[in-house]
Parts: sequence; C-alpha cells; structure tokens
Amino acid sequence: MANPVLTRAFARQDQTFGPAGVEIPHVSAGTEKMTMDGVVSRTLALFGVLLVAAALTITTNMVILALPAMLVALGLGLWASFSKKVRPGVMFGYAAAEGVFLSGLTVLFNMIYPGIGVQAVLATTATAGVMFLAYRSRAIRVTPKFRQMMMFALLGYLAFSVVSLVIGMITGTSLFSSEFGWIAALIGVGLSAFTLVLDFADIEEGIGIGLPAQEEWRAAFGLMVSLVWMYTEILRLLAILRGND
Repeated sequence: MANPVLTRAFARQDQTFGPAGVEIPHVSAGTEKMTMDGVVSRTLALFGVLLVAAALTITTNMVILALPAMLVALGLGLWASFSKKVRPGVMFGYAAAEGVFLSGLTVLFNMIYPGIGVQAVLATTATAGVMFLAYRSRAIRVTPKFRQMMMFALLGYLAFSVVSLVIGMITGTSLFSSEFGWIAALIGVGLSAFTLVLDFADIEEGIGIGLPAQEEWRAAFGLMVSLVWMYTEILRLLAILRGND
C-alpha cells in the first residue's frame, strides 16, 4: 500500500483471506462496512476543520504560529498514520494544525507574490480533479509495478529534499533555488498527484474487500495528507516560476 494511513487497515493480526488471496480484516456480523459516502463525509469534515483553523489564523493575525503548527502537524500526522487504532481526534488535531501552518505559509508567499495563494488553490483543485477523472476512466491503471515505481520515486524525492535542506542550512541556498529548481518542484507536483491516484485505488480496494467503517477515517486522512502535500508543492513551483520572471 502506498498510503501509510491505509496500510494499517490491511495489516491486522486477526485476518482471513478473500478472493484472489487478498487478506482482509475479520469483520463480525452486523459491523458496518466502509463506503464511499462515508469516506467523502469524513474527508469534508477534516477539511472543514482545516479551513476554519486557517480562517481564524488569518483573521486573528496569528500567522506567527505557522512554524510551531507545522511541527505539531508532523507529530500528529505520524501518530495518526502509524497508530494501530483509528484516532479521529488526532486526525482533527492534524487538520487544525495544518490549517494554521498552511495559512501562515500562504500569507508569507502572498506578501512576496500577490495572488499566489489563490493560484495554488485553483491549481490544486484542478489537478486533483484531473487525476480523479484519469483514475475513474482507467486512463491511469494502478498495478503492482506502478506502485513499486512510485515507491522508489517517492524515496528518491525524499532523499533529494533532505539533501536540499541540508545544503540550504549550510550555504543558505537550497537545490530548489538553483537554475533547475523548477524541474525538481515540477517532479514534486507530479509525484503528489500520482500519490493521490494511489489513494483512490486504496479506497476502492478497501471498499471492495469490506473493511470496517472506521477505516473511512484513515482513508479521509490519507486524502488530506496527499492534498496538503500537493498544495505545498504547487505553491513552491509557482513561487519559483514567478521568481524567475
């Protein structure tokens, strides 16, 4: 599974085997099962908290909290992703922290490049919509080989980002600030978009094998993580492109 959030749903100790040898969690009779409507409603709930937190941060002029909020979001995100128990409260906390962080980050970028926040939101929405349509029309097929390629690509991009961060701390200039930084940022946008496709596939598979309804929270949280990542990558790409004008 590409999404660590949904990985937990497929890694229970009490499992049986379904069609094609797929391991599925044991679900007792009468237990509600995961549905698309449930995933959508929980995703909207999480994003509602994120948007409210972002609005409050901007209206109260508390964008200075962006950095500590980022650290809080990182901690809560790891907790929610790797916890054996589904934790909606932690996920809502993550959404609120991300709202504070993203609003502060967007305000900062908007001061340098006016209007870039709106551009990033529109680009993220459009990209997510295109990837969903591509997945639903089967223009993009999620195969085991595709998942493996994505895993290596994500690890490579993570390594590049860490090296860029270290170089930036030492020299004051990251690799994203180089002449070809826009290419690296574009790759980041592409990877985040294809990660969203993997999320769609994981959700469809989870519904198909009958995961319990509580796993809707993991699915919704996974979508949020991917969309937040996509937004930050698009924001960075737009900043680089506008900075080169």
